[in-house]
Amino acid sequence: MSTRLAWALVALVLGLAGWLMLLNEVLGITGYVVVGVGVGIGCAVVGSLAHDALAGPRERL
Repeated sequence: MSTRLAWALVALVLGLAGWLMLLNEVLGITGYVVVGVGVGIGCAVVGSLAHDALAGPRERL
């Protein structure tokens, strides 16, 4: 399993778990933090994929 795929799954799980926490009003506003962490990881994964897609052949290692 690819590292990026694993991080994308972690981001998805955190985002959905935080959203569920907000819907069920569990632990107050902690759901916003969990959603934020999930979205942040997701943005990092997408940015990494975009960098690899747009990088020239010399920049890929």
